Amino acid sequence: MSTFTQYLAESSKSYDFKIKVAGVLADDFASKLESALAKFEVAKMSAGKKTPIMTMPLDFPHLSNEEVTIFDVTTNYPASSGVMKEYLSNLLGINASKIVVRKPGEPTEEYQDNMQVAQKSEYANRLMDIEYKDAPKVNAEDFHSTKANMGLLKELLKDREANKDQPKEKENIQSKEEKGSPSPIKAAHKGAVKGNPDPMGK
Repeated sequence: MSTFTQYLAESSKSYDFKIKVAGVLADDFASKLESALAKFEVAKMSAGKKTPIMTMPLDFPHLSNEEVTIFDVTTNYPASSGVMKEYLSNLLGINASKIVVRKPGEPTEEYQDNMQVAQKSEYANRLMDIEYKDAPKVNAEDFHSTKANMGLLKELLKDREANKDQPKEKENIQSKEEKGSPSPIKAAHKGAVKGNPDPMGK
């Protein structure tokens, strides 16, 4: 039988969720969301944090050029992410493809957090540099010009001259004798087969 302390610990347990909604939201959306979450006994809920408009928002790969609002919610009542998503989608009239409910410890959440850290690193900044300012200066004429083509041709001719005295590989051509020789079966049966007359009358 559980003690009062254990019962108290179990009853005070809380559950964290991240609720993400894609698209432009109405001004009263946060209050509607809090009312909808009353079923799960909301302990606390953050104001929605908006992401910049992204070509392909995280968690919404099927959408493009949308902002995402993220609410951090803590409830006293447990629920699975899938159940909460379906419940909120139906109650708030949101298309299921525009709402995602996740728990902070999920592998997808960790991956996205790591991606956000990586985007702020100096290496990401260099990779995002379209002009690549740190690249060494290259003269295009050294690679794409008549002069460059003539240089390449000269090198090929030098290589050809250097290899002209080397023996060529033997060509795999059958000799005339091999071509003309009949098969062993034909050679064994030159005359008439026993029981059958020679068709040529010999």
